[in-house]
Amino acid sequence: VVIGDSVTSIGIGAFSGCRSLTSVVIGDSVTSIVSSAFEGCSKLQFNEYENCKYLGSKDNPYFALIEVSNQNLSSYAIHSNTKVIAGYAFSNCSRLTSVVLGDSVTSIGYYAFYDCYSLTSVVIPDSVTSIGESAFWYCSNLTGVYYKGTADGWKNITISGSSNSYLKNATRYYYSESQPTEEGNFWHYGENGNVVKW
Repeated sequence: VVIGDSVTSIGIGAFSGCRSLTSVVIGDSVTSIVSSAFEGCSKLQFNEYENCKYLGSKDNPYFALIEVSNQNLSSYAIHSNTKVIAGYAFSNCSRLTSVVLGDSVTSIGYYAFYDCYSLTSVVIPDSVTSIGESAFWYCSNLTGVYYKGTADGWKNITISGSSNSYLKNATRYYYSESQPTEEGNFWHYGENGNVVKW
């Protein structure tokens, strides 16, 4: 299957049960991939990187992160070229404690991190424009959201539904390369690439 560039979303169960499907090329305009879109596609070939499975576009093999290959890890390295986090991609990864989304990610699918109850922190780039309904539902230990942008930029993100309360209620930090003179919560990257609060 080659998905045309005019398609913007792939719906629930779109290719579910297509047991002979081996290859999918995602169109560059796709911004949303909902749950079970490729469920039961047992022969579908994914591009794998650091315990995550991807489907690619014509020029980007890591365009969309569909699911993890192992739900028992505490961290995952998401490819820097990933644009779409599909629905349910990390759901039930109960040992996941922190996640850093690359600077290319534009959308986080609904229920993407559902029931990741050990998750305490997430780094969200300023490229993100939408966060799906219940994307962080039951992430009851989420205490820090590190946004790589400004307060005004955060306001421009579409956060769907009422079930993202853990995301909304977590302490939010905004990125600043130099130590801010204004009051507020800010962060930057340390020498080892780790998240450091100002």
